[in-house]
Amino acid sequence: MENNKEKISSTQLKSEIIKLMDGMVAFQKAYPKFDFPKVSENFKLTRELIEKGEFNLAVCGKVKNGKSSLINALIGRELLPVCTDVATSRVFKISHSNEEKFYVVYGNGDRKEISQDELATYGSQAVINKEGEADIENTISYIQVFTPMDFLPEGVSMIDTPGIGSTYPHHTAITKQYIKQADAAMFVMNPTPLEDIEVDFLKEIVSVTPGILFVTTKIDQNGNDSVEESLKRNRQIIETAVDSELPFGISMLKMSSKLLLEAAAEKDEMTSAFNYEISGYDDVKSAMNNMVFTILGYYRSGLAYNACVEYYKDVLNTLKLRHETAVKAATEYDNLLKSYESAQANFNENMGEAKKKELVSKIEAVLKTMEYDFNQIFAPKGNIITKYTDEIEKLSEAEMTTYSEDLGDKIVAEVQNEWDKLTSLVMSRIEELITQFDKDCYLSIPEGIITISKDNIDDPLVKDVQMRDRIGKMRNEMFLGTAITGALSTVVGGAYFFLPALVTPALPVIAPVMVVLGIGSVLWGAISGNQKAKQETLQKNKSNLLKHLSETMAYCRKQIVDVSLADGKYQSLYQGFVNATREQVKNTMSNICSKYSNQLESMKKTVVESKKNPQLVMALEHLVTEWSKNKVLIKDVHDKLENVKPE
Repeated sequence: MENNKEKISSTQLKSEIIKLMDGMVAFQKAYPKFDFPKVSENFKLTRELIEKGEFNLAVCGKVKNGKSSLINALIGRELLPVCTDVATSRVFKISHSNEEKFYVVYGNGDRKEISQDELATYGSQAVINKEGEADIENTISYIQVFTPMDFLPEGVSMIDTPGIGSTYPHHTAITKQYIKQADAAMFVMNPTPLEDIEVDFLKEIVSVTPGILFVTTKIDQNGNDSVEESLKRNRQIIETAVDSELPFGISMLKMSSKLLLEAAAEKDEMTSAFNYEISGYDDVKSAMNNMVFTILGYYRSGLAYNACVEYYKDVLNTLKLRHETAVKAATEYDNLLKSYESAQANFNENMGEAKKKELVSKIEAVLKTMEYDFNQIFAPKGNIITKYTDEIEKLSEAEMTTYSEDLGDKIVAEVQNEWDKLTSLVMSRIEELITQFDKDCYLSIPEGIITISKDNIDDPLVKDVQMRDRIGKMRNEMFLGTAITGALSTVVGGAYFFLPALVTPALPVIAPVMVVLGIGSVLWGAISGNQKAKQETLQKNKSNLLKHLSETMAYCRKQIVDVSLADGKYQSLYQGFVNATREQVKNTMSNICSKYSNQLESMKKTVVESKKNPQLVMALEHLVTEWSKNKVLIKDVHDKLENVKPE
């Protein structure tokens, strides 16, 4: 019943915020002659988010911790592929529907219906057509599963990710990419101490999503005391690593997927009820629902609330300043008109084409540096090649086979990581330049021309809601960083494991390990008595691995520079990023200049209109009064936010 109460509260809150936001927009449209400030993109985005109510719960963790089995147990039957090393090589998106259907969703948005029997095939490590050649499936973005999931609220999807720590490093890259798009995460653990790789991954999750549920699986395989000790120990590890970063605290849950599935299949009601009770299902379901309702009801609504407050203040400031200007114009018409005309002329001169060209020049310098840094990733003495060259040179004959088996995947993961770091650094530098440009614009206008002191503002704000603005940020990246890095993950990571069907077998990148090495283990025995022969073979294998390293790096570079489809147009990832950056800078620069120029023009217009229309002062005073009524509505929303605020 507690969940229902919370759901009702969240639903009511959502309705009132939408009403408030729509009312603000309607008020603006009702008085077009008064040049109200436009609503921000953030305002529009948060309005869209709370109305859609879509929610992605990412199920993640180390491979073989039972992620897919847990989802199957919650569904009530074996649906997703499990029990193989590559069971979840693709991302599965599982959504509620009374009618069960399955689709392959491609990178361009197209989709193809498939059967349940094909889930394992399309979700596995390699997909080929009947002729044994690569098919269009190489461009799969994710696999959509529609099935009854009454245990989750409407609009909620579970995202089953490949997991971290597999023998395929690009699985980790895919998992991390989808975590960035999650509204919350379910972190699945074994009843064993968390490993360093899990703790490091947990820190990454905390940085991008506001809610995490911790679920320990396979509790039926261990005694209760052992499980409880494990939970206690892992809680301490989590507290040490990220406790201060978790807004919901640490919810340590436990569940047996095996017992829950047995409960669903058991015909004996008493046995079924017993297995169901001890499986831990009720606690997990309750925690999931509470998490969903809290994020939908508090975090998303809070984002919209903040957008409303900011817009309220923006409009109120504008109206009060115009009213003040109109009052002054009655006695100071000539001086006011001159001051605004002068301010506008100075702004156009100081922040005109020369200043814009200066900013563009700085941006291009950043992009030029990026080009150099990008080439360094693949340079013969770059970090990646140097690292693996040193490792290969130190290999013994006993280490050779194991090392070579996943070398290609490790290289791809390294390239992905370097690209992510590089693009993030570029975005950060450009953001600094844009911020400084905005500040320069503001400072170029004489003090008091387009601002009003806070003393003259009846500020409606109760303190800003404390939350991490993750949801909006992930969908509104200034320089499309998420989209670009996501594309790299798909092309470099995703395409790599289809490499056997994409390039000629002669390429060492895709050759079987013994082909790369040039000699099988059987032959090692044949020459075991000949130390010189063994040494020569070892050196030959090292040479082959170095060639393998070089050609893998060349292939990765080709993927980034030459091979990519974006929005149906042939465009490399690298050039796509550069072009998107330039376009965004151009638009942002234009918007910043327009913002200040329009404000100055509007104030000058107010001065002129006040002389033509003696009623302008009264009209503006009326608008201030009417707009200020939104303060009561904002306060009411704030109070309701407090009711659904996480403890």
